[in-house]
Amino acid sequence: MKKIIFTLSILAISLTSFAQEADTFEAKAVKLIKLTAGQQFDIMTEPIIEMVPEENRDAFKKELAESTEGLYTKMAAVYTESFTEEELDKILDFYATPVGKKMVAVTPELTKKGMEIGQAWGMELQPLMAKYMKQ
Repeated sequence: MKKIIFTLSILAISLTSFAQEADTFEAKAVKLIKLTAGQQFDIMTEPIIEMVPEENRDAFKKELAESTEGLYTKMAAVYTESFTEEELDKILDFYATPVGKKMVAVTPELTKKGMEIGQAWGMELQPLMAKYMKQ
């Protein structure tokens, strides 16, 4: 009986330790997402926020921000499947460098300009698409 209790105790400690490591791994993934995709999410939601009446925007923004935490947690699962914890550490280390910080700082503007260029290109493609849709 003592052996069973001892074995179960060791197992419980091991699982708790593993869960704490997983939480740390997930937290690193969430941090990376907030550094990178978080800004892009902000840019994508700007037009949605502008559609909400002015008097309700602050409340909407607050609830939207709260909902993003769940989104980041779900996205973290994808990151932890794609990267090892060591790789996430290296990526986060990069974002802590001056170049990495600059990348984070300029990404919103790059995203906006990229979206504008992409929209213009999409308009340019319409005649090409129409040409092949007729055939």
